[in-house]
Amino acid sequence: MASTVRVSQTPPWVPVLKKQIDGHEKDQDYTAYALATLDKEGLPKVRYVIHRILTPASSILITTTDTRMAKPAHLAAHHTVEMAWWLSEPAIQFRITGQAYTIPSDESASDYDSKFGDVLSGLKAKGDEAEKGYWQKERKRLWTEAMSGHLRASFGRPPPGTSLSEVSDPSTWDESLPAESDDPETKKKIDNAYSHFALLAIRPTGFEQLELKATPNIRTQWTDKGEDWEERHVAP
Repeated sequence: MASTVRVSQTPPWVPVLKKQIDGHEKDQDYTAYALATLDKEGLPKVRYVIHRILTPASSILITTTDTRMAKPAHLAAHHTVEMAWWLSEPAIQFRITGQAYTIPSDESASDYDSKFGDVLSGLKAKGDEAEKGYWQKERKRLWTEAMSGHLRASFGRPPPGTSLSEVSDPSTWDESLPAESDDPETKKKIDNAYSHFALLAIRPTGFEQLELKATPNIRTQWTDKGEDWEERHVAP
């Protein structure tokens, strides 16, 4: 059975997601999901990431990444991603397909403006979210408010995946970094770490909820049809 939902502003899956995760922003049982990307050869690669925000105007899912990780390179070649998001207490699984982009962070790059334009177009960003300033402010806000000192320090360590034989002794790495500092040496470390910190934005094109506490289980799918979302109720 399928029905079509005309989209004015908010996709129909948004209240479904928010009902489950709102109020649990600090609980990784609710904020961690598996994100699969495709490498340059088209092979799937999956890892867990942390949900940061759902943008209010465009319903874009935001997580964060180190620009030196594989994810940005994967997304430069293939924007298609899929997520599996399991919430144990309500026994609900979300599966989300979408188009994902690394938000450009190097303002000194000669192609910064053109890359940003391509990303905002791909995300179909609306309102303030269609402006670079929104993303620049959100990146800074998440760096300051959402990242722990330990996480901030991780962006200043050797590139992820580098052989330990090629880097300094891990015992010498910074364990924590503040968001800001007036101390010149600390500020230099913060600037270096922040230069590797980027937002990863996902525009959902398909959303599925599987409710396992219900008997029989309930499986609902929403698919982006451009101006509309199609809703289907299918066998679990």
